[in-house]
Amino acid sequence: MEGGKTEGHSKRDRQATGDLQASSLRTARKALLNLSIVSQSGIFQSKKSHRRHQYTNDIQDYELLSDIGGVDDISYLYLARHIPTGEYVALKYTDLTLSPDYELIDELIRTVRNTNLCKHRNILPYWTTFVENERMWNVTYPMRAGTFRNIMRNHINEGFNDTVVATVMREVLKGIIYMHDNRMIHNDIRADNILLDVRGEIRLTGLRNMVSLAQGGEYMKSVFSLVGDNIEWAAPEVMAQNSNYNEKADIYSFGITALELAFNRTPFDDWPPLKILLSKLEYACPAVASEKILSKDFYRMVSACIRKDPNRRPTARELAEHVFFKSARNARYLETHIVQRIIGGYKQDPTATVSTYSETPHVTQNDTQADAEQSTGSFSIGQSLHALSQASKGSKKNSPHASRDKSVAGSVESLSVANNQVVPA
Repeated sequence: MEGGKTEGHSKRDRQATGDLQASSLRTARKALLNLSIVSQSGIFQSKKSHRRHQYTNDIQDYELLSDIGGVDDISYLYLARHIPTGEYVALKYTDLTLSPDYELIDELIRTVRNTNLCKHRNILPYWTTFVENERMWNVTYPMRAGTFRNIMRNHINEGFNDTVVATVMREVLKGIIYMHDNRMIHNDIRADNILLDVRGEIRLTGLRNMVSLAQGGEYMKSVFSLVGDNIEWAAPEVMAQNSNYNEKADIYSFGITALELAFNRTPFDDWPPLKILLSKLEYACPAVASEKILSKDFYRMVSACIRKDPNRRPTARELAEHVFFKSARNARYLETHIVQRIIGGYKQDPTATVSTYSETPHVTQNDTQADAEQSTGSFSIGQSLHALSQASKGSKKNSPHASRDKSVAGSVESLSVANNQVVPA
């Protein structure tokens, strides 16, 4: 009898969870369709040919080629070919069944909305967004080298030198200046949200925590919002949660991220959250324990960013004038010193990504390019991509995130969200 009751309760619980997931998907559809960016297809201005391409909202119009890697903590990037135009794009994939409640849906809707508020060459755009078979897909630039977090984790494990850090962070700073000029706070600057493409171009992503200082047609001097999962990078005034904060919070995170790129870890790496909180509220930022030698200009720049008092930190525009960034190079430098070392044959193979060569041993900066190329191994992902492709067509196979995903509960009618035309600033 008890067993029957337990089985009955379990069945009702599963039914309730399924109903909640279905309700969440309906909420996603309604919220996306209510965004002001809705139209029939995504349009983007091709940088090379200046032709206008339309990216459709049907997953079957995209041929999945290879995976790029995780991004934003909750999503995954795939390199794909848009069959109607033949253009290579990236598909950012998020499984909507990862959370049975509205939290994930709200987060994704917020990310789409925030991303479409920003139009700058150093901020990753969404050309179109659609939901199909309980999966949200964002079509965007094919950032084949992935995030700097993954690059350091899998390839260059000792971090980067002054010149690379200056070059990367200068491009990030351009995106931040654009956001601050438009009264927006990124609120989640870190290596996991900085993407690199094979031409050495840098784009900032991770806008789900972005907040605006413009509300009701008026500009505010500060805002109040709770800290997310970026506790290592969050500014002390954000952690305190007893007063408002402004754009200077991004400057603090910028400094911590510069340290992260240089040392492949933050000063708070492996610290428990409570220790990080107390340290940021009571003390100055600790040093990163390392024998690595960096320039005095680097440390002066970082020190200016991570001052405990936000009023003593520079603005983004003031920071751009710091002498440290005079050593920054162009995109070609990043292509030569990073891309060529982590993606062998990327020029000959337009489908090569950083994950294609994920079995490459960690590459240190003392290794030559030839050594790196000799150590390159191949990694086949065809099986996982085939599984994802089949699931996207309505089958009940597992996705590449087999350890996290639940089986596809059923077909969800495709909904379309086309994003504004992206014009680099």
